[in-house]
Amino acid sequence: MRASGNGWLWFVPLLMACSAQPVEPPVGSCDALFSNWTDASADHRDSRYRPVEGVYGLRTDRLSAALASAPSTAEQRQLWLQRLTDNDRRARRVELSNLPVSQRARWSTAAIQNRLDACRTQQTRQLLDHPPSFERLRSASQVTSDYSFWARAFGAYPLFKPIYQRGIAAWQAEAARYQAPADSPGWLSYQPQPYPPSGQVRVATDALGLPQPDSQQRAALLARHAPHLRVEQASQADRIGSPRFDGQGRREFAATQPQLYQQLGWSRIDGRWRLQLIYQLWFSERPKTHALDLLGGELDGLIWRVTLDERGNALLYDSIHPCGCWHGFYLPADSALAFQQPDGQEARSVRRLSIKGTEGATLWLSSSAHQLLWVDGRRSTFPSMVYDQQPLEQLSQLPHPQGSRSLYAQDGLVEGSERLERWLLWPSGVRSPGAMRQWGRHATAFVGEAHFDDPDLLARYFHTP
Repeated sequence: MRASGNGWLWFVPLLMACSAQPVEPPVGSCDALFSNWTDASADHRDSRYRPVEGVYGLRTDRLSAALASAPSTAEQRQLWLQRLTDNDRRARRVELSNLPVSQRARWSTAAIQNRLDACRTQQTRQLLDHPPSFERLRSASQVTSDYSFWARAFGAYPLFKPIYQRGIAAWQAEAARYQAPADSPGWLSYQPQPYPPSGQVRVATDALGLPQPDSQQRAALLARHAPHLRVEQASQADRIGSPRFDGQGRREFAATQPQLYQQLGWSRIDGRWRLQLIYQLWFSERPKTHALDLLGGELDGLIWRVTLDERGNALLYDSIHPCGCWHGFYLPADSALAFQQPDGQEARSVRRLSIKGTEGATLWLSSSAHQLLWVDGRRSTFPSMVYDQQPLEQLSQLPHPQGSRSLYAQDGLVEGSERLERWLLWPSGVRSPGAMRQWGRHATAFVGEAHFDDPDLLARYFHTP
């Protein structure tokens, strides 16, 4: 995102302060250096973190935006600003890795990387020392909606809204009729690596109130709550695998290498921040049943999210497909949360489970459509495949003949995963409905607006009585 109009003028004093520092060619001044980097990396822009308008070297996301109003003490301001700089470092690392070889060699030099870091450090110090600029930064850090206002305006959204509501209600009625599947060899089983029991895990919170597990706690929680998977088999498209690039740089799918990609997240419920564990799996496709199948296409998958209580047990589960579709809620038997459908929000289905939230759930997925049919605690009596657990960010840096490439395009969508349903659902304002997309780009509602990474999304539907 680039500054427009005079929106950048509030930052001129900081730019001048950084630019005035002595530099050695060819690194250049801070504003010129970051401008050149923006141009050089334009074709490989990582869409997960959004540039802050009018400020170089800082990027935001919905978590950072939700935290913007919190910093009041010096420690909190420093910590929040550190999140914005860390976002930029992570995005820059991805973009640098994905540059063509010649550009990557130039931008990887110690002189340039050190200068980028020095400029960012000086800028954060200037922001902390200049309260008016820091206050403007709070506002500039907000994230724009992933919905298109113009699509809704020109698509006569108010006329389509009742149709979307009826379609959602029909799907939820069908999902409510699902029954516990009978175990049989027709379900292929996947399980995580065995892990030693960890018991209760109490995680310390930082100055902003976010639970921050250390490396051992993180590993223990991700292992403990990793789901067991049962996938109904009808074709090769029902095998969990991993997207990758072949020797010619074409995307392919490794169905013999089952992977579960994972990361941490945070949600705010009843004003309290909760740690989340996020798991994502992939299938090669949702097979088309005929040429005009609206929902079939390349790549399919599931995102399973576990929201934890203060003891490290599951308080709430929810899931979507990587398109942002089919959002459903699941409450463990011992969860204290209560569901309430809010007025004006898209209706959601919620199921109270028979299992407690102390260990990983078993997810039963249908063949072909890969719908989440059932959630329980049963383990397979048949042989299981063991999947690997990898960081979700790997999908932005997949090995490629020219180094690495992201699975995602600059807009956060996976090219080639488009669905025909987009021609019917575009008035909802969702960009390319049905296409697979990057974390931070999941619009999950056709009625109203909802983003899966919005830390306040769950609080719309759940509270503690």
